[in-house]
Amino acid sequence: MFALYAFARTTDDLGDSHDPISVRTVRLDWWREITRLNLECDGMISSDGLVGLDHAANADAYLQVGFDLRFRAISVLPALLHTARQFSIPTRYFLEIVDGVKADQQKTRFDTYEQVEHYCYLVASAVGLACLHIWEFEGELPVQSAIDCGIAFQLTNILRDIIEDAERGRIYLPRQHYEKHGLTEDDLLQPRRDDRLRCLILDEASRADVLYRSGWNVWSSLHPDGRRMFSMMWRTYRELLHQIQKKPMLVVAGRVRVPLRFQMELLATHCLPAIFDKLPMPLENSNDK
Repeated sequence: MFALYAFARTTDDLGDSHDPISVRTVRLDWWREITRLNLECDGMISSDGLVGLDHAANADAYLQVGFDLRFRAISVLPALLHTARQFSIPTRYFLEIVDGVKADQQKTRFDTYEQVEHYCYLVASAVGLACLHIWEFEGELPVQSAIDCGIAFQLTNILRDIIEDAERGRIYLPRQHYEKHGLTEDDLLQPRRDDRLRCLILDEASRADVLYRSGWNVWSSLHPDGRRMFSMMWRTYRELLHQIQKKPMLVVAGRVRVPLRFQMELLATHCLPAIFDKLPMPLENSNDK
């Protein structure tokens, strides 16, 4: 997990720099290609530990981003390659993680819900699928449920961050949905308390809720050692969605957060195996049906 986090953190850093998009794109392209070359080389390692470090030598001017990108590759990728081999993680998931950050550089509007789903897959589901390989599972992984879970997480982030994204000139909610509620781009770039926006948020939250139910199906396939982490993430994000559903207009008043009491209870129940093993399954509760 440290190796996967370091890879994802480096990828995000490349996308979050304040340099022009063209420069960020060149760096991300280099990072994606060096990752692909080494994941696909199947153990053919050069004397410095990696292959292809100079495949973009003519882009030297772009490889500085507050740190030496080549040094970051040498520091991070060997551990990532070991992790990928040890847990049989498909190469495509790592490349899709980079593609998700690249998408954030290139697109600030989405016309259809399908476009939003694909974006959510890249920035969330691909990471989740890699995590599930590390946590391990028995039998065949329910891939669609894993994908749905990642999309649910990211849709929840999108609803929570409407104000923050608007300040950056971004709209992640699909045009086909907000126009049905009589909203325009300006309404989402300068969001305010509005019944139309409230209905839009509740509609999107309902879609996410369906995906959470599908996502929980991952539980039964997970190795017991991975269940606590999955459960903590699933319950935390779903509680965040519930907070938004209870008071949709909180998203335009400030950042919605999971209550501290819920966080403390979650930590206590998941850190003590004896208590965790007795926790009821969330979708078995009457208020979740």
